[in-house]
Parts: sequence; structure tokens; C-alpha cells
Amino acid sequence: MSSGKDDLSRDLTAATPPGSAPRPPAPSISGTTLGHFEVLERIGAGGFGEVYRARDVRVDRLVALKVLPEDFLEGEERRVRFEREAKLLASLNHSGIATLYSFEEIPGSPSSSSSSSSSSSATRHVLVMELVDGRTLHAALAKGPFSAAEALTVAIQIADALAEAHRAGILHRDVKSGNIMLTSRGQVKVLDFGLAKRLEGGHAPGAGPELTREGTTLGTLSYMSPEQLLGKSVDVRSDLFSFGVVLYEMLTGRLPFQGSTTVAVADAILHAEPREFGEPPVPEGLKRIVKKLLEKDSARRFASAEEVLGALRAEQSEMAPARAGGLSRNTRLLLAVAAVVVVALGAWVWRRAARARWARETAMPEIARLAAEEDFTRAAALVQEARLVLPHDPALESLWTQATMEVSVESDPPGAEVIARAYRGDPNRWENLGKTPLTKVRLPKGYYVWQIVKAGYEPSWRIAPTWTYLYGRNLSFRLRPAGSAPAGMVPVEGGKIELAIPGLDDLPAMPLEDYWIDRHEVTNEEFKKFVDAGGYAKPDYWKHPFLAKGRTLPWSEAMAAFRDATGRPGPATWELGGFPKEREKHPVAGVSWYEAAAYAEFIGKSLPSIYHWNRAAQTQASQLAVPGSNFQGSETVPVGGPGAFSGFGTTDMAGNVKEWCENESSDGKRFILGGGFGEPSYMFIDQDAQSPWDRRPNYGFRCVKLSAPPPAGALARITPPFRDFTKEKPVPDEVFRAFKGLYAYDKSDLNARVEETETTGDWTREKVSFNAAYGGERVIAYLYLPKNAIPPFQTVLFFPGSGAIHTDKFSLSVYADFIPKSGRALIAPVFKGTYERRDALKADYPEPTAFFRDHMIAWVKDVGRSLDYLATRKDLSGEFAYLGLSWGGAVAPVVLAVEDRFKAAVLESGGLEFQRALPEADKINFVTRVKLPLLMVNGRYDHFFPVESSQIPLYRLLGTPEKDKKHVVYETGHAVPRKEFIRETLDWLDRYLGPVKR
Repeated sequence: MSSGKDDLSRDLTAATPPGSAPRPPAPSISGTTLGHFEVLERIGAGGFGEVYRARDVRVDRLVALKVLPEDFLEGEERRVRFEREAKLLASLNHSGIATLYSFEEIPGSPSSSSSSSSSSSATRHVLVMELVDGRTLHAALAKGPFSAAEALTVAIQIADALAEAHRAGILHRDVKSGNIMLTSRGQVKVLDFGLAKRLEGGHAPGAGPELTREGTTLGTLSYMSPEQLLGKSVDVRSDLFSFGVVLYEMLTGRLPFQGSTTVAVADAILHAEPREFGEPPVPEGLKRIVKKLLEKDSARRFASAEEVLGALRAEQSEMAPARAGGLSRNTRLLLAVAAVVVVALGAWVWRRAARARWARETAMPEIARLAAEEDFTRAAALVQEARLVLPHDPALESLWTQATMEVSVESDPPGAEVIARAYRGDPNRWENLGKTPLTKVRLPKGYYVWQIVKAGYEPSWRIAPTWTYLYGRNLSFRLRPAGSAPAGMVPVEGGKIELAIPGLDDLPAMPLEDYWIDRHEVTNEEFKKFVDAGGYAKPDYWKHPFLAKGRTLPWSEAMAAFRDATGRPGPATWELGGFPKEREKHPVAGVSWYEAAAYAEFIGKSLPSIYHWNRAAQTQASQLAVPGSNFQGSETVPVGGPGAFSGFGTTDMAGNVKEWCENESSDGKRFILGGGFGEPSYMFIDQDAQSPWDRRPNYGFRCVKLSAPPPAGALARITPPFRDFTKEKPVPDEVFRAFKGLYAYDKSDLNARVEETETTGDWTREKVSFNAAYGGERVIAYLYLPKNAIPPFQTVLFFPGSGAIHTDKFSLSVYADFIPKSGRALIAPVFKGTYERRDALKADYPEPTAFFRDHMIAWVKDVGRSLDYLATRKDLSGEFAYLGLSWGGAVAPVVLAVEDRFKAAVLESGGLEFQRALPEADKINFVTRVKLPLLMVNGRYDHFFPVESSQIPLYRLLGTPEKDKKHVVYETGHAVPRKEFIRETLDWLDRYLGPVKR
């Protein structure tokens, strides 16, 4: 906080609630003691507290105390806002933001040595903050505007501080020159977060709880954004508008929007263009930045403070060589005249060369590093900054394509706004990308939360990655008319839906109509309406027979089971027919499947089928949803909390309470999905079925509303193909030898030829072909030879993921391209049924059919023939390793048990599958025969290969000695962190193949 007495309270009366009389100044507490603080003098006052210079006598340190006035204690909103400011500041740690030392509640009134204490004993709420030695930017500008260079120096620091606050999910909402301090050393300190608020996770602008309720106006009039002035919901771009006002003020010494009355000022902000800059002259580049910050339409402003920071730094770099330091005006003029002929051209060339060197020697290596670490957002931002220096540079454009992907979005009807944010990025940083149809817009690679908005229609949400196009489709949305959404529900698009549940992913896809699903789990206050309406006493709501131990229970006997802790009708977690105090927004818990179904009947909805539930949950994005969900807690939490965003605009589908579904499983159980508090987080993606009578404290539900009855298959009884691999016995050795014989082949002539050769900066790629070991076919393979090592090269054979089954042409995965870059050769065979050799093969999971068995045998033979070919090459050594990605990790037990020429193996995102194949192709009969050193690298939230039931059984069943196998698990989904995967893989290959020869 400021240590000066200039105008800290200027224009803060805008924070006074509409219709309220201005609050008179509170009595000063200067010269008193407040707890262990000696209050020295008042240095400012704002709409939510007085600021005092004080001494903390415990540590003999000068501090700033922001004290909530006593008369505010009766105002709950102001007190809560004051406490929130403390929490927000506590989450920030940045040199450009005043540091919060502590938040204290000090009993009693301040005392003075010269007067008796007040009779009041109210607790004082105090923020203890850094005392900033300096003056406000507003006071500094009283002497006139800054030079462009001075303004840039200050603006860059402000933008950096705002970027830090926005990254933490905090909007300031009162950015102005009076809230920005300049220390005696010229350092910026952003003050007064009294109006700031954190944007709750998972809500796009206009999609739920936000920083400002519609119709509420808080802030300082002259600096307000148009949307803030109108009381609309705001995001980070509102702070950027206010920052634009401050930057204009620094450059001109006045405000861009003025008027003789508050109404006139407001009208100028909403409708008028900023006033001309006038004198002193402002560089055109800086003018463009200010004008973009002051756009009326927030979509036309910069998208983030980081983007503004990049633009300001680029402008500073452009101006840097022309600065004249501290010379007098006359001296600068003389120097300018003397230099104009001699060095004008040289200075221009030098400036261009200096900026070009920065782009090539600093920016490009940093971009490459960020891309390798999969920090694509920062990499893309730096590319854009470097592009200002080197437009159309081929190397820079290559880095741009590495960091970004093209995404196309369409909607029915078209003309809808496309709003997106990175799922793991700043939850406040929503970017308006344009209107549908949106074609090939490039975004940093990653998962995004998408919101599609069109006047007259309900908004629609989705979680989707940028690589959607790899599956041959655009991101598509169907919009519903406004007003068609049932209260508290969000739309989910139907289609031919496949299950993404381990062990059930081989079930047939089901055609689902569009439907509605509850945004949140059913809460206590919602379920109370059912109880109060006599729901437990009306048989009409209980449509399903009460089955227990092979008999049907009568109504009265069944109802006796549905009692709360005090014997009243209600959930098991309730007492006296009601829920615990202050838990109205918690999900109802301790309900059986029967009670959930009865409530759904009461409300005119239904329980979801596992197809409807899994579609809405988007478990494919489990690595995103799980970290912010309630798995680690010991009880429920209110629905819709920060970080609990799920698919299609829902919340809490991961964790909190498990959710009952309509489908029956084996033994009369019912599916209950999503996992609940106190359970392993992988339960979000795993299947579970329990007795419909169970009423555990983490059992709850949500409902769906269907426009038409679902297909019978969607509601059918499902018996999961779960396998307990620890109880299965591999076939005896003599049977296995017979199985292995099916994979043998005659070592006939390869008739190999190199069909294409292509050289890049990293490798030479040869497309080769040779005779297959079956059917007169030929195997195609892509051989990558390193350019940074000495032959003969060690070679890694790559077995790809299942995308190879659905793709027409081979392309090298980013999870394999590091092999030739690191000095080893890599061969990628095109296996039967994949890429250029596609056939009737449709899925990668096992089937008990001769068709699948014959393909498995062909894959192993393709591996063998590839190794035969490698053995003919003099530029390759006989040291081979296996790299299996996903599907390649799943087939590895068969490949590695049959083919003994590999010295080491690495499986990325592999595991044992629950589906069975014929015994001669079933992994359980092969896995114990794998003996070579093997590294497994997996994600904890892998929805294909769960940790406990798939990954760990594979690891434990391997016949490899314990010292030669390793299992690394990351807090991710089906894909592991690339940088860590590369490090683990190269270390493993160095250990068992030996280091690369350079």
C-alpha cells in the first residue's frame, strides 16, 4: 500500500451501492494501537476500507493497514468482500503486486495512551500489507504526461502484474492510475484488490456464476469498460480496457473519455471514440496498442494481458535504439541533426538486425523448448511475438505449425459465436474466435472448453481437443431454441454413441437422440421437495419391483429400508426427515437406486443409461476433469465448485458422489458411475455396479430428460467382460509351444527394395518394401536414419496406436519422432490392416474370432520380417528395441513372447485388455513368457487401460526379472507427458542397448 498521502480515494465513490448516501469519513484511528500494530497516520481511504501507515511492533516493520470501518461490520456484503480481497491477495506472489503479509481479526477497538478506550468491543478486520514507498501514478501524472519510452516501461510492468493476476483467475475490476504505485526506484505496484473477484471454474461468460452479477456496476467510472458500465458479466478483457485508459492517460496527461457530467462520461465510454492523442507525439505502434485496448467490443481487444505484454515489449524493442537517455532537449536536437545523414540508415539496419537476432537466437530456441515440453500456449504466444520481427520466416512458420493446430467449428444453425478457453489455462481467459462456420482457425494444441452462443438459442458446451480433425470431422454443434431447456439442465448432442468405459468399449454403438441432463447432481434441497411431497408414501413413483435375494418384496417391507438415521423416510445421511444444516447445495447422498428412480419419476425425468451418462461425462478428458474433482475429500462438497467442470456444461460427473444409472448388471446390480469422495480417482473412467439397495454416503445421482424412448440396447442388461488376470492361468508350456508354432514362418527371400528417399534436417527417411510371410503380400515400412550419430545404428521398431486402423496414410507419431533425432534408427512397419494396407479390420480390441487371431499372427510375422530386413543392412547394428504406443503396447505381450531378437522394450499407455481372444491369440497365455527388460509408462486416469485392473496386472505377470522392469505412472489420461516419456525411454535404451555413438 502507498506511503504517500495523494489521491488514493479519488473516484472511489462509484463503489457505493446504487441508491445509498455517500458514507461520511470514518473517525481516524491514527495515534492508537490496534493489536500489535502502532497506527501512525491515515494515508488513504477507499470505498471498502481506510489505509494507515503503521508499525508492527513484533518485528519492528513499517506496514500498511487496510482496516474495514466499524460501520461496515453490519454490512455482510462489504465484510465478505473485504475477506475475499485477503484471500485473493494471498494467492498472488508477484513483484508488481503489493504483498499481503496477513489478514487479521483483532478483538476490541483501538486504544490510545491519551484517551480511554471506546466502549465498543467490535472485532476489527485488517489487511496487513507491504508499505510501498512512492507515489501513485495519478500523482506522478499531475506534472504532465510521460514520454513514450517512460510510459512503455511502466506499462510493461502493469501488464505483467495483470497477467499474473489473470493467470491466478483474478480480475482487478478497478484498474486506474490511482491504484498503481511507482516506487522511488521506478517499480510498479498494483494496489487495491477490493473490487476483485475470482471467476469460478468451469463457467464461460454468461454461463453461470461470474465476477459481476448482471445489473451490478462496481469500479471507477472514468476507467470502466463498456460491459462493466452496463453491469454485464466481464472477463479479463474488461481489465485490459481499463489498462488502456491508464496507458492513454500516461501518454497524454488526460483521460480518453470525458464529459461535464457522469452521464456524459458514460455516454462517451459507450459510444465515442477516444480523443486524439495530440501533443506530445505518440509512436504509431503505441497508438495502435492503445486503440485496440479501448475497443468497445471486447472481442476486438487483446485476448489476454500476456498478449498485450508481448505487443508492448515488441514496441519497446522497436523504439530502444532511438532512445536519447537523459540528454537535454537541445543536446538531443544537435545529436539528431548531426546523425541524420551519417547514421540514419545504419541505425535502421542495426535495429532491424538486433530484433532479427533476438527472434532467431533467443525466441526460436525458446519456442522449440516450450513445444518439446508441450507448453504449446506459451510457445504459440512467443511465435506471434517473433512473427512481428520475422514475418513469413520458414523456420518460424514451422515452429508455429508445431505449436498449433487447425480447428474448424460448425453449428446448426450457423452464425453462432465460438468462444473457447484452454481447459487447463486461465479459467477467465475466454477468447471469441468468430462465428460459425469457422474454418481452419489455428489454436495452440491442447484441450479446450468450447461454448457456442447465438441469440434466440440455448448455449451449448463441449470439451474437445484441437486434434478432433484427425478423426476426420469438424467440431459440430446443434443448437436448441431459447427457452427449450428444462430448468437446471444442459443439452447433450446424440448420435451413434460408443462407450468409453474400460471393458465395455467393445459393446455396439447406440443411436441416441439429443437429450438434456442435469447440470449438477441432484442436491439435498431438490430431493427435499420429493420428501415433503410425500414421495416415500406414494407408490405411483416407485415403478420398479423390489427384488431382493430372489424374491419380490411387498411395498411396506421395501419402504422400511429407505429410512434416515432417525428412522424417518429419507436418505441414509439425513436426520429427522431433513438434511444437515447448510448442506442444501450438497448433492443428496445415501440414496439407493430405487430412491433415485422414484425421484426421477416424481420430477418427470429418468435415470440415464450408461450410454447417456458416459456421453455427457466425456471421460476421454479424464485427466482434465479429475484433478479439480472431489475424490480426496472425506465428505461431499457443494455442487459446481471450482475445477469441477465436466462435459457438455455439466459439473461433478467426476467424484463427489457416484451416480446411479438405469442399466442392470449381473446379479441384479445396477451401474453407478463417476466415482465418489474417498475413492480412487480412476473410478471416474472405470465401471462399477452395486446392489440397488445400497445407500452409502457417496451414492447419489443426476437425471436426464429424453425427447424419445432410447433404443432397447441402451437400457439393456449388461454383463461386463471384466477379467481378474491374477486368477487366470496361462496354458502349459507344451500348449504354448504349439501356439507359438502358429507364428512361425519360412525365411524366404525378402526381395526388398527402397522405393523412396527423403532427407530433412533431422533424418533421412526411406520408404522400403519387402515380401510378407503370408499370402503373397508385401510389407511397407518407413526407415528413419539419424544424421547426428555414427553407423551402424541401433534400431527401434515402432508399433503404433489404433489410429493406424482408421487412417489411410502413415505419419510418424510425436511419441516416436524423437528416436531418430536422438541418434537411433527407427523402423515403422505398416502392419496388415493399417494405413496403406487397410482391410476389413475395424477395431483394435480382441475378439474370439479366427479373423482377429489371423491378424495377430500377421502382425507378429510383420515384426519378424522387419527384423529380417534390418539384419541385411550394414548401416544398422543387430541391437533392436521395441516401442509400442497404446495399441502397440496392448499387443506387445504376444509380439515379445514370440520374437526373441529384441534386447529391450518400452510400452507407452499399454495394458491388458478385458476382451477375450481365441486362446492362441489371448495375451494371458503370452505375458508370462516375456523375459526381456521392459519399461511401462502410463497415465493414472487412462480410460482404456485402468491402473489397478489392467496396467498393474500386466506389469506383475511379465516374466521379466523385477530388476529389469519398471512401471512409471503420471497424473494424466491415456497420453503421458511427452518430455517425461522421452527422458524415461532414452534412459532405458541407453541402459540396455548402450549409448549412441557420436
